[in-house]
Amino acid sequence: MKHIQILFILLFLLTGSCSCFVSSHTTESCSLVQSNNEEITAPEDMYEWADGIFNGSWTSTTQQFKGTIQGHLRQGRNPWVGSILGTLWSEDHTVKRHFSGNFKGKLLLGILLTETGQSTLFGGILTGNTTAFHAQVITKEFGVLDCSGSHLDSFLPMLTGPYQAGVTTVHLIDESRLENFTQDDPDDVRELMVQLWYPVDSTVQGNRVDYMDAPTFSWLWGRSPVPLMTIPENAYSFVRPYSMDEPPLAQGSNLFPVLLFSPGYDGVYAIYTSLIEDLVSQGYIVASINHPYVSGITVFPDGRTVGLAPDFPGDYAIRTVVDDAFFVLDFVTSLNSTDSPWKGRLDLSKVGMFGHSFGGAATTICCSEDPRFKAGLTLDGVVYTTYLTESIETPMLLMLAESRFDNGSSIEYLWEHLASDAYRITVQGSSHYGYTDVGLLLKHFVPLIPGEPLGFGTIEAKRLINITKSYEIAFFNVYLKGEPRERLLELSSLFDEVIIDYKQ
Repeated sequence: MKHIQILFILLFLLTGSCSCFVSSHTTESCSLVQSNNEEITAPEDMYEWADGIFNGSWTSTTQQFKGTIQGHLRQGRNPWVGSILGTLWSEDHTVKRHFSGNFKGKLLLGILLTETGQSTLFGGILTGNTTAFHAQVITKEFGVLDCSGSHLDSFLPMLTGPYQAGVTTVHLIDESRLENFTQDDPDDVRELMVQLWYPVDSTVQGNRVDYMDAPTFSWLWGRSPVPLMTIPENAYSFVRPYSMDEPPLAQGSNLFPVLLFSPGYDGVYAIYTSLIEDLVSQGYIVASINHPYVSGITVFPDGRTVGLAPDFPGDYAIRTVVDDAFFVLDFVTSLNSTDSPWKGRLDLSKVGMFGHSFGGAATTICCSEDPRFKAGLTLDGVVYTTYLTESIETPMLLMLAESRFDNGSSIEYLWEHLASDAYRITVQGSSHYGYTDVGLLLKHFVPLIPGEPLGFGTIEAKRLINITKSYEIAFFNVYLKGEPRERLLELSSLFDEVIIDYKQ
């Protein structure tokens, strides 16, 4: 028992008092509370609090007891530091106990509420890998417990749909277009990197993809306005998206609507993973595009990297990005008729597009010029008015950062040219860069630095992402899956931060 007492002391020093299991990086109030009936209560915003779930079984090695456990977990600066909140049942469900705790590496310490509502400490050794865990835990009430099970967690918000997500990366070459960003090389043609994200059956197991590659993370690290010396070079491996590496497309005869995604200027598709993979979990196929010389960095399969063009002619670049989108849609269309796993599974009568900032500008132009696009959504998109001389007949949703209308008349110009169903949504406390994953990452990597000075607004990063996901799903479900418009309009009743305007 002495070594367990030492573990208790060490864990107290490492994680702070066990009276609050929420990691010290949060500004939220302590979520470990005792209600009138002396139960540990889960945070009301569990969907926004948690970074994942766990479940498994336990057996007492000193008593004739066994049962199950399940709960939620929250990660700290890496996946091996964090907190848990869960419930323990006996096999016959006659015994139910709530528990919470902290973990750091192999050390685990927490509180177990007894039948009489008394708090008792438990502690032990935790081991495992990215999907499974095992723990030897000492409790006062049940003795030594041998626990094992599985966990599913990520720095990114949990998926909300019935599908899992798969992803594959494709290198495309458009032989019909010269690469105008390298005019000194008359033989250079336009190349693109595209990720295809697609629904996967819920029962499939596979390897989860890396959030991004090392060169892209090095680029992202260098974009910070403040030094981030405490972030290790392999921190991108901590993120652990939910998407799997090239599993089979979901079985059956379902046709999946298709979405194109275009990132912002000096952005990359990886930093929008949370917004993309949740749409996939809802039954969409998404093609996300890195636009060389416009995206921050593009990494090709042979190891070549392309960054931003040294000079950025906006009108010229936006034409290139729009033509990239048309080319990718042509490629996706070919997948539906060629001999591939995708054949006959894409519903090309239901195609939409969304994008952030510069990608939002491309979205509006694509929807204006190409009737194949049936719905468009912009995430604080910029506007190139010279390309929008005609009314846009495609349904559009504009998600805007707070005070966006104070920065010029181009948004009003776009709004006036939307001739079909149109929505403009302002999220109070949001910022331009909040419509990326970066705020979520910083919350883990540099928890002591608030998001607002770094350009991520005052709203909690995960809150903004969850609001954005909700509106993306609802909008595309209305206009590509035929769901009632009311489901979209009624969302504002769930989010006090949202101000919505709508016209037909």
